[in-house]
Amino acid sequence: MEKAVNYLASNPVLFFIAVVVSLIILFSFLKRVMRLFLVVAAFLVLYAAWLHFTGGNMHEPFLHIEQWFTIGLRFFGNLFRFLFDLLNFPKKGMWQ
Repeated sequence: MEKAVNYLASNPVLFFIAVVVSLIILFSFLKRVMRLFLVVAAFLVLYAAWLHFTGGNMHEPFLHIEQWFTIGLRFFGNLFRFLFDLLNFPKKGMWQ
């Protein structure tokens, strides 16, 4: 292993190629993980919709996810409103 590291360290072109290939492999893996996450999320949404339309009881995790999602939306809404107001604030009189 030390020989491989020393060889790559002594050849910067090969080192750069190895880094690029490693990043491509990493992003490919992350892309597949995100696809899996989106498929699982889609199934959860369909299951929650099924429970809602059939009149079934919502399970506790769905209620917690709903609360978490609502809190997150409020947080980001307030954050973007603050930033928008900050950008639209008149420059004159801001620090006076």
